[in-house]
Amino acid sequence: MRVLIVHHGQLPHADAPVTGGALRARQHARALAAAGHEVHLLSRAQDGPGGFRSGVELHLRARGLRPDAVLCVQPEEAYALAGLGCPVIVDLYAPRLLEAPFEGKLEAELPALLRAFDVGDVFLASSPQAALHWTGPLALAGLDLRTTPLLVVPIAAPQPGDGLLDADLAEGAPEAEAPLLVGGGVAWPWQDPTEGLGLALAALDAHGAGALRWYGALPALPAEISAHPRFVAAGWLPYPALLRAWAPAWLALDLWAPNPERALASGFRHADQLGLGLPVLTGADTALGALVGPAGAGLASADPAADLRRLLEDGALRATLRAGARALARGPLHPVAAAAPLLRWLEAPARHPRGRAALLDAARLSARAAEAEARAEAAAAAGARAEADAVRTREQLAQAQAQVHELLGTTGRMARALDEVAGFKREAVALLGGQSEHARRAEQDAQREIGLLRADIEKKNAEIAALDELRGRLEADNRGLRAEILSLRQRKGLFLGGA
Repeated sequence: MRVLIVHHGQLPHADAPVTGGALRARQHARALAAAGHEVHLLSRAQDGPGGFRSGVELHLRARGLRPDAVLCVQPEEAYALAGLGCPVIVDLYAPRLLEAPFEGKLEAELPALLRAFDVGDVFLASSPQAALHWTGPLALAGLDLRTTPLLVVPIAAPQPGDGLLDADLAEGAPEAEAPLLVGGGVAWPWQDPTEGLGLALAALDAHGAGALRWYGALPALPAEISAHPRFVAAGWLPYPALLRAWAPAWLALDLWAPNPERALASGFRHADQLGLGLPVLTGADTALGALVGPAGAGLASADPAADLRRLLEDGALRATLRAGARALARGPLHPVAAAAPLLRWLEAPARHPRGRAALLDAARLSARAAEAEARAEAAAAAGARAEADAVRTREQLAQAQAQVHELLGTTGRMARALDEVAGFKREAVALLGGQSEHARRAEQDAQREIGLLRADIEKKNAEIAALDELRGRLEADNRGLRAEILSLRQRKGLFLGGA
């Protein structure tokens, strides 16, 4: 099958931290590809190049791929994927109905979830506890869970050779020489780690060595914790670097003040820690405890202070739990094993009819209202733009009218000036007409004078030519006379010499 996976967040890479939604999308992609399905991933434009910017664009992009099934990791995007003619898989890996009130987002989250319930054909939960949590809302939304599947697909652990878990870490890194406890995650408003951190630091103090390193974000902590010499707030790391930083730890902590979210969900960080072979210490009433306790991959503790002291002292117990963590990660938390219920469903996927539940009617009405509101907002924005254009047009019209009035005044002045020019022109024409006749007569007189001058010049030229001819004859006569005088002188000298 061709399966489109729609998600939020950048897929894991070496340069940045990673979000749970992106890890979940990668988990699904690897499992589906391993089963022979053709997988396409699509995220938002803000997550990287080539992403979608709106629900309309998402729908068009999805339709262009012509998928046989769509897997929506974020329920809020599910409604845009309706009408593609293929089954829609909605991933409910996070208990959003419990989380949203802490973030002040319930009013926005509830309609989005109801719209996802309306278009989904199969739903995924990340733990059996979370699946029980979702049965009530799905039933209230009119879905018959005898025909509409709700499948448990646990959060998968990184695996050797999957490009996330380095080969030297796959079998478990050696423990650090001194006790090293690790924890971390996002500072969600429903989670309070203060008591757990205090217990861990007290246990390290009693042991006389070690450190507690917290990766990610933290809420405001009491000074006795934040300034404790054994406590290190390490901040965020790129995903591969985070795995390597966790690897030598003795133990991973999941100790929080009791809250419903922890009772239903296990985190992506816990799957990563189990993939590294780290034992996890958690509470007895958590979904994570129900996972790691029976598998021998950690302790679901009713007395975490006592169990923490025991784990710090008992290396053999830690080694046993490390082996259990690796076995859990390579077995039930392998992406293909975790996705087995979904892979079986995809062998014969089916669309499921919708009932006439009041909640679904409300969801549909909410969707139409949201669409109408979006159109109204677009119309209001267009009206505002039109009004602004009208104001600019009126301003431009007023400026144009002022210019017209100014031009009309200028035109009047020009008309008067043209009349004056025309009168001047008439006077000039009359004057020039008289001057022209005078000039014509003067030109005729000049032409006659020029003719006389030319005749006189020709006469003078003829006289000059005659004088030149006379001068030539006189010069020839002069030369003859000189020659004759010279001849006479020569003869006279001869005669005188002879006497």
